[in-house]
Amino acid sequence: MTKLRTPDTFQDAMTKILAQIGPAEAARVMTALTKRDYSARTMREWSDPDTGTLPTLVQALALDTAHRLAGGEGAPFRDAFSQQLDIEVQQQDTCRLALVTDSIDFIREAGELHAALFTAAQPGASPRDHHRALVEAQQVDGVLRRIRRRLPNFLRPAMSTGPGNAGGTHQ
Repeated sequence: MTKLRTPDTFQDAMTKILAQIGPAEAARVMTALTKRDYSARTMREWSDPDTGTLPTLVQALALDTAHRLAGGEGAPFRDAFSQQLDIEVQQQDTCRLALVTDSIDFIREAGELHAALFTAAQPGASPRDHHRALVEAQQVDGVLRRIRRRLPNFLRPAMSTGPGNAGGTHQ
């Protein structure tokens, strides 16, 4: 039975390469590159999402090259990496934009709360004025809860080894 591969994954890239050059040729390319014996079975394992094994970046480059030299279109590992990078960046951008939106909401709601508190603190303020201040305080609290849920996403380790994170798990 043929296993399904998620498109634009490294396993899918390996499947495309094997379809173009075959497992035996892929193993020959790896053996020539590394001076270690590789089997066709190892090449098939690299295409299997259940094994958890993948070629190194240098090996993937050699496989992309062999694929192209054999008449294949594109570079499957490069294309998969590019697609996954685009998805990751888009997720992080979405999270940052959501934080900006929350920040704008907080500034607006805090301003409305500020005005409502001034009105409620005036002599002769009505119960409606106090109710409005309470509603505004609850709205500020709601925005702050959203911000508190979002901020830890920027503290989780990113793909890089640098400090902090640019977000990326949009909630």
